[in-house]
Amino acid sequence: MELLRETAKRMFAADPSLASVGDVGFLALLTPEDRGGTGWCPREACVVAEEAGRALTPVPWSANLLAAAALAGDSRWHDTASALLEGGLVASVVRRDRLTTEGRRGVGSGLVVVGAEPLPDVLLFMAADAEPLVVDCRSEQIPFDSLEALDTTRPSTTATLKDVRVDHIIGADAPLLCSAATIIACADSLGALTLARELVTDHLVHRMAFERPLASLQVLQHRLADLAILQAACSAMLRFASELLTRPAALRERTITATHSYFARHVPAALDECIQLAGGIGFTWEYPLHHAMRRSVANSHAVRSSPADVDGFDVAPVPESTGSDEFRTRVRSVITAHMPLEMREGHRAPTDQKEEAALRAWYRTLYEHQLLGASWPEEWGGTAGHQPVHQLIVTEELIRARAPRPIDQVQLASHVLLRFGTETQKAQYLPRIRSAQDIWCQLFSEPDCGSDLAGIRARAEQRKDGRWVLGGQKTWTTDGHWAQMGLALLRTSTEGRRHEGLTAFLVPMDAAGLEVHPKLTIGGAYEFNDVFLDGVVLEPSQVLGTVGQGWLVAMSGLEVERFGVGGNVLLLDLLLADLVSVARAIQVDGARALDSLDLRRDLAALQSDAAAARAFVDDHVERTLRDADVPADASIAKVLYSETYNAIARYGADLIAEHAPVPNVVQLEAQRLIDAWLWSRALTISGGSSEVMRNIIAKRRLRLPQ
Repeated sequence: MELLRETAKRMFAADPSLASVGDVGFLALLTPEDRGGTGWCPREACVVAEEAGRALTPVPWSANLLAAAALAGDSRWHDTASALLEGGLVASVVRRDRLTTEGRRGVGSGLVVVGAEPLPDVLLFMAADAEPLVVDCRSEQIPFDSLEALDTTRPSTTATLKDVRVDHIIGADAPLLCSAATIIACADSLGALTLARELVTDHLVHRMAFERPLASLQVLQHRLADLAILQAACSAMLRFASELLTRPAALRERTITATHSYFARHVPAALDECIQLAGGIGFTWEYPLHHAMRRSVANSHAVRSSPADVDGFDVAPVPESTGSDEFRTRVRSVITAHMPLEMREGHRAPTDQKEEAALRAWYRTLYEHQLLGASWPEEWGGTAGHQPVHQLIVTEELIRARAPRPIDQVQLASHVLLRFGTETQKAQYLPRIRSAQDIWCQLFSEPDCGSDLAGIRARAEQRKDGRWVLGGQKTWTTDGHWAQMGLALLRTSTEGRRHEGLTAFLVPMDAAGLEVHPKLTIGGAYEFNDVFLDGVVLEPSQVLGTVGQGWLVAMSGLEVERFGVGGNVLLLDLLLADLVSVARAIQVDGARALDSLDLRRDLAALQSDAAAARAFVDDHVERTLRDADVPADASIAKVLYSETYNAIARYGADLIAEHAPVPNVVQLEAQRLIDAWLWSRALTISGGSSEVMRNIIAKRRLRLPQ
């Protein structure tokens, strides 16, 4: 695929003719081999389209691509299709609703915009719900007039059609071709976005102001990080959508609609922002940014997306994983037999002794059935045949059942114990994790350092007898009020760089001198705690790793936590399903709230944002399983998931407040949306806030100056 991309990049950079594009086979990527093409290759077509958009090429290659694919199956148009594949004829694709036809007479009329130079030989009219129509301009007297169009990168003219002959194309798969046209237009816009992001980043890196590169200013770094997040999400959506076009898929139409909506709402707006970021140079005609913006707007309206089916929204089907059916069935049976209660978002900790006993029994059951801890080494209880995808299946099924999910801090603790712990430490703590005797918490954050872990002040001083004495305060300690153990990050040295003086410790939560003060969250639950350390004494054996290695231990654990937060993206589908249920039940002036056009548009927008987050997280997971991560992937996944979660839940809470009290039949769904909204800010803050995630993206992915 990279060879194809590089070939397309060089081709479009050289200002090619349509015939030369045909010579390398780019016009044949959607036409069957037995009809002169290279087969149905939508992913490859998207790659070429990205590079065409990046080059802002005027060559109407995609119209020939689609017209040849549509005509190739109709024997009457075989020669025309062959000429289109070679670039010897020029096609233009127009939305079918622009043409008024009289079926009885086989003629059509309309004033349409065509985008081709030289003037088109063939006009293809497409719609998802009807056969494509074709007009042969060579045999008709069609007046063409120049048009000053919004898109300055491609020539546009108007064609006045009056009682011209219109032919129905036989054998063409109209819905599939329209879907292909949609994602190719989106891919072209992604290329334009890539060009703009590269131009703006380069400009800000080299533009000096206030004696420093503009790209070193954090506010601009976050804006550039947002462009990188959007680019990554769009790329993932395109990959997913193009793959659906190669096989039968029940969700194809919804996915294509969501992709088109996401691109149309976000890409032109982002390109508009690029002009702002470039400053005065961005406002000049010769600078390409406004041309890229204009092109993306034209792409958004070149095709008409199907209406979003929000009324029939349902949770997306479980993705198929090769060889995983038997395992998934086993996971579901364990959940059905042992699930103790339905989990409320933001109310994860037990509220009484009975609930605590039930939760501990539940976690013990998950370990006993190898649904947790299966990836551990066998000597510590792991499974020889464990596959990484199995853990993803467990997470999916727990979320679908709304069952209590694994505690992040326990997963973090087991991860760092296995990586950095001594054999004695592993033998002491790992069995107690598996039996749920020990719940762990994370003693990292402090009142004055927040996400800046290198700024930790709580200290650990070593006495002459080798023991360590701890002092200071930790805060935002999730589950600290019912945990038996804490993983603490403490300062053991003030020499050298800040992060070099940190050490990780294993702290019993009942140690003398340790006090836990629970904090009530905005959702009315006890989740977080203040923890005070006043003369807590630890043995040398309670150091995890080596002295001064705490930063490495913490970063290893936080990467697990960030991936876990992003991996819960399936919750977005559950939130959307609850939101649709509530909107369907609420009555406004005798009609369902869901029937409001404005509300349906809002829901469709939220659905497309959720689809983008899901596509990127799935893409990230797939790369992680192949050890092919891209820098800051986990940070992008966390931002997309957590901020979309907040947006959906906030919209739901607002709808519920406007129409309170909601009908009794959706009281449970309404409560879940309110719980999610009040909990959502924990997701955008914990494990590194969204702002810190953008710092990471700017530093690790974009490599912007300090």
